[in-house]
Amino acid sequence: MQFSKALCAAGAISVLATGAALADTITIATVNNGDMIRMQKLTDDFTAKTGHTVEWVTLEENVLRQRVTTDITTKGGQFDIMTIGMYETPIWGATAGWCR
Repeated sequence: MQFSKALCAAGAISVLATGAALADTITIATVNNGDMIRMQKLTDDFTAKTGHTVEWVTLEENVLRQRVTTDITTKGGQFDIMTIGMYETPIWGATAGWCR
């Protein structure tokens, strides 16, 4: 069961990120925690290797959840990539038909 959820999470993130592959600037919405802050430190290396610049929108978990949900439901396109947690993965995956 856990493997199924992890696989679904990977698929969800991949689908959310597909539009970013062609962008010159990639906007990433992420939660404000230690792991994501460390990930941001890799931005310069990523930009050097790909030519893509990265804009980070780092928010507290509840604020991030609200803004991302609003952006998705209104098809706002404010973010190219969004990090989501294990709480959101089965909900959004089921809604989109990615997971059961």
